[in-house]
Amino acid sequence: MGLKKNFKKQLTLPVESDIFRAHTVTTEHKSHMRTKTLVLAAALSAAALATSMAQIFSVNSVGYVKVSVPAHSLAMLANPLNGTANDLNTILPINAMTIAGVPLKDDGSQDGAVIFLYDTPSRGYKIYIWSGNGDGTGSWVGPDSNPFNPGQGFFFFNVLSSQLDVTFVGEVPQGSLSNPIPGEKNPGAFPSTAQLSQRSSQVPQQGSLGAATMVGTLLFPAADGDFVYGWDVAGQMYVLYGYSGTPGVDGSWLGGNNDPAGPVLPVANSFFVLKNGPTLQSWTRTFSVN
Repeated sequence: MGLKKNFKKQLTLPVESDIFRAHTVTTEHKSHMRTKTLVLAAALSAAALATSMAQIFSVNSVGYVKVSVPAHSLAMLANPLNGTANDLNTILPINAMTIAGVPLKDDGSQDGAVIFLYDTPSRGYKIYIWSGNGDGTGSWVGPDSNPFNPGQGFFFFNVLSSQLDVTFVGEVPQGSLSNPIPGEKNPGAFPSTAQLSQRSSQVPQQGSLGAATMVGTLLFPAADGDFVYGWDVAGQMYVLYGYSGTPGVDGSWLGGNNDPAGPVLPVANSFFVLKNGPTLQSWTRTFSVN
């Protein structure tokens, strides 16, 4: 489809995609987001380790993942573990968000977290705000209580003047995993009717996005004409990647880090994707800690 020719055009985000306009946010600190991952697992195979579960401890599949978001900064995050119903108030309670190891205050003085969840059908955002309520717990306030499941992505905005550490606790997703990705509303139409969605790896591994046939990657179902928008936390800007060719033959990712395997996705991070092809596609993985 002439991806290389059209790649430059995608450097400006398409109007119909309605991607969050992050450049309107003032940032004071542009240090890189630091991710510390502690995934507790037993008997992981060497093959699973090769593609990087960051640090492995203990005897079961329960663990935690800690991500640091700089002051006054946006990060594209994801819930990497299964918690109780994957509700925001259970996967990110007050003691899961800390400054220098101290949980956020519940008196309203540190209401410093906002989540923007992209909704593909409406091409808009659902906004959830952390609010102290004086009872020692605090809570997320938003339009609904829909779950934040592994495989989804969202923008996390730290409005405070200090780095905010965000810790997810839960069970490692296992078994046959399928992450639905919207494709084109009208496959094959011109111009493309690809739908925007925000996704992450359901398996808590760091790795290159890759392709379904690319061993040692996250096995993303890449296809010719796909575009991915990663997020540079330090620069507070998008990083564009496009896939060209046929997976397993001559396919490769262009742009960004200039690695044919595509962007490296840290644990608990997400990205936007404009997917060509069928209206609904699946990013499938089979994973076990045994």
